[in-house]
Amino acid sequence: MKISVHSNIGKRRTSNQDYADYYTSQAQQTLFVLCDGVGGHQAGDVASQLTTKFLGEKFQEIEEVLSLESMQNWMLEAIQAVNSYIYRESVEHSELVGMGTTLVMAAFTEDQCVIAHVGDSRAYTYYQEKLTQITEDHSLVNELIRSGEITEEEGNHHPRRNVVTQSIGGTESVSAELNIVEASQMEMLLLCSDGLSNMVNQDEMLGLFNQYRKQDDFAEILVEAANDAGGMDNITIILVSKVAASMDGGDN
Repeated sequence: MKISVHSNIGKRRTSNQDYADYYTSQAQQTLFVLCDGVGGHQAGDVASQLTTKFLGEKFQEIEEVLSLESMQNWMLEAIQAVNSYIYRESVEHSELVGMGTTLVMAAFTEDQCVIAHVGDSRAYTYYQEKLTQITEDHSLVNELIRSGEITEEEGNHHPRRNVVTQSIGGTESVSAELNIVEASQMEMLLLCSDGLSNMVNQDEMLGLFNQYRKQDDFAEILVEAANDAGGMDNITIILVSKVAASMDGGDN
């Protein structure tokens, strides 16, 4: 399994409010975490970094291999815990009032990939020259699309497309969403902030996967594509490749 983490400020922002990393438990399972500080809110960079590190440190304390059910339960409980932590920090410290962050995280167990998310940071899988969006945005625009009030094309240019309906730390409680994908149906896993997905549509992204996925600098190529398209936001990526081979005991 090969892991690439890449973050870029983009062309329009004065600070990077994204944060991403991966962590290994004592049982040698790996957790991938990516956060995007909620746009327009104070201290989004603090929220994204604190959330990532909180989850990572909790995961590193785990001594036993988590089963599929245990991994799902751990993720849901950890999300509630980190939400309470971020919310409390924002209430207790005036300089952090209103801070929040999106979250997407993933881990492998029992030949499955468990993905949890809050907000509009996304997870995609690539398999047999097809790119599939696994997560569904918790966003105002996505709700408008689902209700039929606007089209997907209109959503791409909507003035409030960065407004999320769920975020870590935004409220006292949060509702996370879980997805499970067969690792054998996944050559690559992509976690990304909306700085990539808002700039590079899925068809364009697929073209990049098909052409450049085997290159060592593929994560940087995705970031460069987002910047070439305008770089309107911070761009952060976690790219996990050779997934199916690793699950089969092949190339690591």
